[in-house]
Amino acid sequence: MTMASAIPKQSELDLALRMAQAERLPHAVWPEVLRSAFERDRRKAVIAELRYHQIVGLAVALISVVLDMVAVPDKLMHGLVLRLTLIAPPALLVILFAEQMKLWQVKLLTATSLTAFACIIMHLAAHADPMSATRYTMAISLILGGAMLILPYTPRELGLFGLVFGITSTLAGAWPMPLPAPMLIEHLVLTALVGVAGYALARQVFALKAAGFLSELSLRLAHAELEQNNQVLRELSESDALTGLANRRSFRSAFQELFVEGKDVDERQVTLLMIDLDDFKRFNDHHGHQAGDRALRMVARCLEECFEEQDGIIARFGGEEFIGATRSGSIAEAEQLAERIREQIRGVAIPVRDLDERRVTCSIGLASTAAGALIDMSQLIARADRALYRAKQNGRDRVVVSERIELRVDRLVG
Repeated sequence: MTMASAIPKQSELDLALRMAQAERLPHAVWPEVLRSAFERDRRKAVIAELRYHQIVGLAVALISVVLDMVAVPDKLMHGLVLRLTLIAPPALLVILFAEQMKLWQVKLLTATSLTAFACIIMHLAAHADPMSATRYTMAISLILGGAMLILPYTPRELGLFGLVFGITSTLAGAWPMPLPAPMLIEHLVLTALVGVAGYALARQVFALKAAGFLSELSLRLAHAELEQNNQVLRELSESDALTGLANRRSFRSAFQELFVEGKDVDERQVTLLMIDLDDFKRFNDHHGHQAGDRALRMVARCLEECFEEQDGIIARFGGEEFIGATRSGSIAEAEQLAERIREQIRGVAIPVRDLDERRVTCSIGLASTAAGALIDMSQLIARADRALYRAKQNGRDRVVVSERIELRVDRLVG
C-alpha cells in the first residue's frame, strides 16, 4: 500500500493569468491560453444572450412592417419579403442551432441579420417622403448604438461590426435608389458619431468583464491549488517520506477498513506480520546512511510486491521495522508466506559506496486470528511483536509464529 504524492506545479493558464494581472494587459494581448479560457468561460452565456437578441431582433424587424404601412405603403410587401429573406434565415439559424454552432459563427450570423436590417431600412427610406426617410435613417443609428452596447463581442469584433454596418448601410442608401446627398452625409456622420460613442462605452464595459473574469479565474485557480495542496498534505500525513509506503497511522486506518469492517466479505483468518531488518544499525554504520536509505527503499518495494500479490497491506512501522497484514487459509499458509517474504528480502541486492552489493536479512513475527473471530489489531501487534522478539533471540533471519510460542494448540490444528 503506497501513497503517491506530487508537489503542485503552476499551470500554463496560471502563469498567463499572473502575467496579465501583473502587467495589466488588455484582452487583445492576453496569452492565447488565457483568451481561450475566457471564451470557454463565456461561451454559454454569450450564446444565450445572442439567441435572446435574435428573438427580440426578429420580432422587431417583423413588427416594423407596421411603420412601412404608414411611411411607404406601396413598398409594404417588398419590405416584408426583404425581411423574410435577408433577416429571418440567419436569425432562425441562431435561435434553433446556436448550441451546435461555433461561437464565431453565431456572432457572424447575428451581425449579418443586424446589418441586413439596416440595409433594408435604408433601402425603404429612399422610397419614403423626406421626413419619414429621416426617421428611418436615424433609426439605423439607434440600432447601431444599441448593438454596440448589448452585443457580447470583443472590442475588435465590435469595431469591425460597426465599420461594416456603417459602410454597408450607407451603400444601401446610395444604391439602387439613392437618398439625397445631404441626407446620406447626415446619416454617415450620425452613424459614425453614435458608433464611436457606443464603441467607447462598450470597450469600457468589456474591460470590466475581462477584469472580472481574471479575478474570478484567480480565485478558482487559488481554490484548486489549495485543494491540491491539501491533497498532498493528506497523502504526506498518510505515507512514509523515505519509502513511499503507508505510515503507521495510515496502516491502522486501512486495517480497520479491510479486515475489521470488511470481515463479512471474507471469513478467512487475518494474519499480521512484524518484519524487522537484522543488524541494520551495523549496516548503516558500515556502509553509510545513503546506503541504509537505499536498502530501506529497496526492501519496501520488495514487500510491496509481496503483499500486493496477497491483496494485503504493508507499511513502515518505524526505523527498519515494517508491518503487514493479509488473509490466509491456515497457520501453515501464513507461515509459508512469511518464509517466502524472508527469502525474497535475502535476495535483494543493495548497491553500496564501493560499487559492490550487499544483502540484508530480516526476522519476522507472525500472529493470526481464528476465521471469523473478532479482530483486535492491538492484540495482534502485541502477539506478532513477541514472536519477532523470539526470532531475534533465536538467531535472527527466521520466522516465528505466535501460536507456536504461546502454545495455542487449537490454532495450530490444520
